Amino acid sequence: MSFGADELATLLDEANHAPWESVRAALAGIDGQPHPRVGWLTSHLSATKRDFWAQIAAATGTSAPDDAAGLTRLMAWEVDAARALNADALQTRLTHSGQDMTVTEMLRLNARHTAWHAGQIAALANRARLA
Repeated sequence: MSFGADELATLLDEANHAPWESVRAALAGIDGQPHPRVGWLTSHLSATKRDFWAQIAAATGTSAPDDAAGLTRLMAWEVDAARALNADALQTRLTHSGQDMTVTEMLRLNARHTAWHAGQIAALANRARLA
């Protein structure tokens, strides 16, 4: 299966920003004080996305995200960064968690990982919190 930069950017954009079934939609569904796990999930997403992009930047010679960017800015940044990758960069090999993969495969992993945690956030959005 072949994915170009535009398709990969679209996958990330949908996982991050789609009106339904995205991180943005899940966070928008929180009413009142969020479940404590939501804070951990958003911090984890930020850290994981930074790690993915640091590895991509090191392998391809492209820019890494701004360390000061929060999750919202980071999600917007990565869509543009994915769209800017050329075909050679997408086929560059790297190692993540002991697994050899291409940048394309890492970006697909990033989109799956984001969607997975968006679902967890959505499940916690209106869950009753006990003191």
